[in-house]
Amino acid sequence: MKKITFLMAALFLSVAANAQLVEISEDFEAGVPAGWSVVATTGDCNWELGTDSGNALSLGSQGMIFNDDACGNGAPVSNVSVLSDVYDISAADGSLDWSYEYYFEDIGGDGVPDFFAHEVSVDGGATWIVVASYADANVELTTDTWANPVAPGDFSTIQFRFTYDDGGDWSWGAGVDNFAFSYTEVLGVSDDSVEGFSFAPNPAQDFITLTAPNTIGRVSVVNVLGQTVIETEINATSSDLDVSGLAAGTYILKVAVGDDSGTYHIIKE
Repeated sequence: MKKITFLMAALFLSVAANAQLVEISEDFEAGVPAGWSVVATTGDCNWELGTDSGNALSLGSQGMIFNDDACGNGAPVSNVSVLSDVYDISAADGSLDWSYEYYFEDIGGDGVPDFFAHEVSVDGGATWIVVASYADANVELTTDTWANPVAPGDFSTIQFRFTYDDGGDWSWGAGVDNFAFSYTEVLGVSDDSVEGFSFAPNPAQDFITLTAPNTIGRVSVVNVLGQTVIETEINATSSDLDVSGLAAGTYILKVAVGDDSGTYHIIKE
């Protein structure tokens, strides 16, 4: 069942604007939610609705489970994913907050690298960033909670993925349940930009040329997890920013020009 809640509030930025709290939750009791999907990259088995993977650990209620035991000994390597709907976060401001319940049950000590990972994508699934990875250790039913700072226009969409890979071994599996996602959506606020500032190329492979009518000060690049991966002082009206060391994906470029500041999407190929 999907639950979406909107709460109206007053938010004071550079101008007053309305905002609403968006809350999305999925408990899987009514089946695979609309917009969600399961994908088997390799193997003959896939995620399904259930409570456990045939051994000791359990979700306690219906959720998404992968039962590697049921695939059988000698089955092809299973690399399988549960993908969420794609959520529009173009007007999100403040923080993206999400959580989920999960278990991971491995046959320990066999030397085979089974793993279960949680990932996010902000470029329509072109690239995925690993938020958490659980490997070669049993994890009883646990709730993980994550938060990422965000400003309007930072990202257009976000999608969540849960991937299990048995490494070619006959193992037990994993389960996911009670997914929740929330953010504050600002209404009527445009992207933050600096008049006259430009940058190219975008997407970029090695360098991005920054140009402004006034002196460019501090420049930083932030990844989807809110981590600053580049930070430098330009002190010129034009400069080349070296992005060659970044992994492929979507980032936020933050620039200060005189007394103004702006944020922009950049894509590293």
